[in-house]
Amino acid sequence: MNYLEIVGWIATFVVIGSFLINDMLKLRSVNLIGATLWLVYGIIAGSFSIMFLNIVVMCIQVFKIRQLLKKKINK
Repeated sequence: MNYLEIVGWIATFVVIGSFLINDMLKLRSVNLIGATLWLVYGIIAGSFSIMFLNIVVMCIQVFKIRQLLKKKINK
């Protein structure tokens, strides 16, 4: 198994694991880590579609995490 496959499998398990988390802040944080790993995979593989998708997912997760943190602080 090469480095590309290892990164891909780790990213896959992190993303799958994120969906098992009930706490929305933790779910989004773990999913952000998974998307970051998928971005690394895309960079190594030279796949612009994977890079684009995961940059978008990462931006969405960062935006949502910031919203959740603001909501938590304002309570």
